[in-house]
Amino acid sequence: MPSSLSAFLGITEPAIFGVNLRYGKPFLMGLIGGAAGGFVASILNLAGTGMAITVIPGTLLYLNEQLPLYILANVIAIGVAFALTWMFGYSDKKAEQLEK
Repeated sequence: MPSSLSAFLGITEPAIFGVNLRYGKPFLMGLIGGAAGGFVASILNLAGTGMAITVIPGTLLYLNEQLPLYILANVIAIGVAFALTWMFGYSDKKAEQLEK
């Protein structure tokens, strides 16, 4: 949970190195989710007014008529990544070894 909060604020390193790369599958599912969000953003021709970090602070770049579309692209990216991770799961091999 702490790494997801920092990821929503644009600092993704704790989530990548602390969780996703450790388990493998969540990293791949996050990549697929990000690709889905990027695809939607491309289809909708989203264009920020500058460069900055993403997700919550990134909404400042879309404070025009594009804001709902930016939120939609983020919801799709997060939803796809969450759904795929939920469906295909992950395995904590270290925890499984400790249980045996």
